[in-house]
Amino acid sequence: MNSKWRELDLGGGGLQAANLRLARTLRRRPVAYGLMLGFPLGLHRWYLGEHRSALLFPVLTAAAIAGGLTGMTAAAVAALLALAALLGYDLYTMERRIAAYNKRQRMAVYLSQGAGAPAGYRGRFAAGADTTAATRVRTASRVPSLAEQEALLREITARKPPAARPPQ
Repeated sequence: MNSKWRELDLGGGGLQAANLRLARTLRRRPVAYGLMLGFPLGLHRWYLGEHRSALLFPVLTAAAIAGGLTGMTAAAVAALLALAALLGYDLYTMERRIAAYNKRQRMAVYLSQGAGAPAGYRGRFAAGADTTAATRVRTASRVPSLAEQEALLREITARKPPAARPPQ
């Protein structure tokens, strides 16, 4: 999408405005993989909104540096192995996590649409047009479905005077 379109503010709650909001919030795979170069700081997890687990990376990095500087090589090696294991796990699951994040964003944007049509809105019908199930079935060029036939029968039954209705 062109950057000028992203900056355009359509206002309202239409589909175009929702798509523009969504385009701003979606996460891109190249950016996420590029941020994996900063894995000692957990930048890729910050990018994907995983803030709690992103804190683990700087803590392990600090533990590895502190262990190396104080001569505790076992602690430093353990922290480095944990960092390497987390990096391998993140490389393995990155596609899935990006897709899950983007899906959550899509759901949030599309489900937070406006209130919908105003009360009494009928769409694009001519004034006074008869849009009952009976007229829809009669004018159709196909055989009515079972649901349409049932709706037609309910409508016909509702139109009959009470004396003409069959006993139930």
